[in-house]
Amino acid sequence: MEPEKLHIQIYLCLLLITSSYSNVGKMTSSQNHFGSTVPSQFITKNNTRVIAQKGGLAILPCVVKVNSPATVSWIRRKDFQLLTVGLSTHSSDKRFLVEHTRHMGHWSLRIKAVREDDKGLYECQLSIYPTQSIFIELKIVEAVAEISNTSDILIDEASTLQLQCKLKGATENPSFVFWIYIHMSKQKHSFP
Repeated sequence: MEPEKLHIQIYLCLLLITSSYSNVGKMTSSQNHFGSTVPSQFITKNNTRVIAQKGGLAILPCVVKVNSPATVSWIRRKDFQLLTVGLSTHSSDKRFLVEHTRHMGHWSLRIKAVREDDKGLYECQLSIYPTQSIFIELKIVEAVAEISNTSDILIDEASTLQLQCKLKGATENPSFVFWIYIHMSKQKHSFP
């Protein structure tokens, strides 16, 4: 092979690789190397955002057309960790699991006991030619319990007091709600 042709082939290969990474998260249909567009096999919209509660369950949706012959894979983008291929989990972290509904094209990624470091981009990829992907952003929030009107309240002994607890930032209903009563004894203060 002539050196000039070899140089040109390498340049074209690098150009194709670079262009595929520059479009991460932007394409809703795939383009092949000749510029023609292949219709998207995804029903789930690209750049979907999922909000999950710290410690809870995150479900990242990926719905493909039912007649799609492709294998679905999930990849965590921050470290390019392959999480699932088809129904098989490839992560040593047992919190990750693919949930598939037969004959409906649902390939959701389930993440149990969500942690702060789970936030970021996840890629749902179809192994067809050309490869098609959508990106799902996972955002983590932390639920906080707050008692309404928490300013000091003075009431007469044996009076009724009504307190209301509000849960903010929650994406799931709590399994338990605990109320803790701390008895404050009357103390005598002496002032000089």
